Amino acid sequence: MRAASKDNRPGWQQIAAGWLLLALVTLPAVQLTSDAGTTPFWSSLGRNFVFLLGIQLPWVLATPGLWRLCRRWPLGMDSDTRVIGQLLLVGLPLIPTLSLAGWVLGHGLSHLPAALPLPAHWPRAVLATSLFALPTYFAVIGIGQTLAYIQRYRRRGELLAQAREQALASRLNHHFLFNALNAIGSLGYRDAARADAALAQLGELLRTLLDNAAIVPLREEVSNAMAFVELQQLLQDRPIALQLQADPDAWQAMVPSLLLQPFIENALRFAHASTVPDAAITLSMTADDGILQIVIGNPCGSAPPGRGIGVDASRQRLHALHGSRASVDVNRAAGHCHTRIRLPMPARMEAA
Repeated sequence: MRAASKDNRPGWQQIAAGWLLLALVTLPAVQLTSDAGTTPFWSSLGRNFVFLLGIQLPWVLATPGLWRLCRRWPLGMDSDTRVIGQLLLVGLPLIPTLSLAGWVLGHGLSHLPAALPLPAHWPRAVLATSLFALPTYFAVIGIGQTLAYIQRYRRRGELLAQAREQALASRLNHHFLFNALNAIGSLGYRDAARADAALAQLGELLRTLLDNAAIVPLREEVSNAMAFVELQQLLQDRPIALQLQADPDAWQAMVPSLLLQPFIENALRFAHASTVPDAAITLSMTADDGILQIVIGNPCGSAPPGRGIGVDASRQRLHALHGSRASVDVNRAAGHCHTRIRLPMPARMEAA
C-alpha cells in the first residue's frame, strides 16, 4: 500500500523560470561588454536581453531531455567513469549545436523587425558561445544528477515505509488469527455449537479481510470491527455492546485495513474484566480540518490502560504511514479507558 504521490520533478514553468533568472543575472555583463554605440541605453538593454533569451531557448528545450539522461545514467549506481564518458560524448555535438541554434535565434530576434544578415564574424562568435556554454552544460548535468539522486532517495524511503507497513500489517493479521483460533479452541470444550458458530463467523470475517485492500473506507473498517465484536460475543459469556457515533464527513475517510481491530479487542478484554453492569464500548469518529479522530471508550475499572502487541503494532504502523501526523493516546479516567487515534485525511489514497 502506498499513498498516491505526485511527481516532484520540475516542470516546464520551473525550468523556464530558472533560465530566465540566468538571463537576468548575465544581462549586466553582456550590456557592459557590448558595443552599444549610439543606441539609447534602454534600447540596447532590451536588445541584449532578447539576444540572451534567444541563446537560451534551445537550452530550455534540451534541459528535460538532459535530465532524463541523468536518470537513465545516474552517478553512484554503476561505473561512474563510463557514465561521465557517455555524458561527455553527448555534450560534444550537443553544445555546439545548441550554441549555433541559440546564437542565430538570438541574433534574429534581437534585430526584429529588420531582417539583418549574419555578421562576418559569426563563426568566431558561435565558437566563443560554445566555450562559454561548457559550464552551462556541466551545470545542467549536475542539477539533473542531483534531481535523479533525490528521486531515488525518496523512492527508496517509500519502499522501506511500504515494507515496514506490510510487515506490521502481517503481524496484526497473525496476532488476530492466533487469538481468535485460541479462543474458539477453548470454547469448543464447553459449547461445541457456539464454537462452530464462532468458527463460521471467523471464516466470514477472514474472507472479507482477505478481499480488502490495504487502504479501505472508514465505513468498511467499522463494518469489519462490528463483525469482530459479533465474533467476540459468541466467544464470551457476557455480551458487550458497541455504540457508534460518527460525523457524516468522517465516513469519507480512508484508513488502513485492520486499524480498529486491535483497539476494539483491547477494549473488549478490559470491558469483560470490569465489574460495570451493562458494559459497553463506545466508538466515536469525527473529522475536523483534515484530521480524522477516532475515540474508543470502555470500562476498565482499576486496571491500567492496556498496551498489547496489537496496539503497539498499530501505533508503529500508523507512524510508518503518516509519521508525526498520526498519534495514538491511551488514558484512564473515572474507571474508563479512552483510546484516541488521530490521523490525516488525505484527499485520495491509493491501494496497492
